[in-house]
Amino acid sequence: GMAVFKRLTDILRANINALLEKAEDPEKMLRLIIADMEEALRKATISTAQAMANAERLKARYERAIALVEEWKRRAEEALKAGDEELAMRALEKKLEYESRAAQYLRAYKEAEAVSEKLRNQLDELKAKLEEARTRYTTLIARKKAAEVQKTFAEYTGGFGDEVFGKFERMEERILREEREAEALLELSKDDVEDEYERLERERKLREELEALKSRMKEEG
Repeated sequence: GMAVFKRLTDILRANINALLEKAEDPEKMLRLIIADMEEALRKATISTAQAMANAERLKARYERAIALVEEWKRRAEEALKAGDEELAMRALEKKLEYESRAAQYLRAYKEAEAVSEKLRNQLDELKAKLEEARTRYTTLIARKKAAEVQKTFAEYTGGFGDEVFGKFERMEERILREEREAEALLELSKDDVEDEYERLERERKLREELEALKSRMKEEG
């Protein structure tokens, strides 16, 4: 069952930042949000697949009915050629029956197709929302780790380490930011082969930046 959200629309409308600001334990809150979203995604994937299958079924039935309209029209013509008007009338009756059936299937198919389209869009939104929440979680954990490292560092350097500590903090922040950028970049380019070269180039630059930063730190420290 859903812990944070009651409905799928609640998830799609949710402002993750606002939820986290209100939360006593943002990390726990994010875990709940992600669990909710994963469950919703599982269900939405199933409903979307069902809706798509339903639309396909109706389309097939519509096409079959249209084929039968043509078939009974042909039979009516053959009956007339053979001089059997009564048989021709019966065939035309069948033709009309399948025409009305085809019209019904077409209407139902169009409705099913619209539902399917709506669900597909919701599914895409949900995936994006889940990705956003996961990225937030990664960031949150990374910040927590950085804070722990800084605390240890401050304790280790004692009172005189303020200047070094400030420098270290800036370095941490920058590395964190660049890690996040690299991660976001990776996520974005996962589906897109064309972006692969750009990603490699960006990563190379990132590493250069990081190395430069490290050697600057050594010189200053």
